[in-house]
Amino acid sequence: MKVTKLNRFLFSVGTTLTAAALLTACEGADEPSEQGAAVMCEEFVKEKLKSPGTAEFSGVTETKITTLSAEDPWKYRVSAWVDSQNDFGGVVRNPYVCTVSTTGEADGDGNREWKLDDLKFTKKQ
Repeated sequence: MKVTKLNRFLFSVGTTLTAAALLTACEGADEPSEQGAAVMCEEFVKEKLKSPGTAEFSGVTETKITTLSAEDPWKYRVSAWVDSQNDFGGVVRNPYVCTVSTTGEADGDGNREWKLDDLKFTKKQ
């Protein structure tokens, strides 16, 4: 499929809405969720990409999430992949392993801040 400006726009809107829905679903929870950790890893991965607007991430069945610590601070490892355009406009798949943890106390709504502990791409970008 040829990537057009319209496709990129529609995908970015869909991704943003999905991330917002997942983060909203986590609001009010006393503890963070694995899905919240996966969404945060996607945000940290986008920061490293040459063309983050073209990023397409692995789905639920292809993403592995491991809880490393189930108490404050919560810690998760996410193994997944991202497809995105490189400098030449070609789409490249990059598997990655991301470790995130929560910081500080939850606010009044139960929301927590996340920090990136480690991010490794297992294939060169």
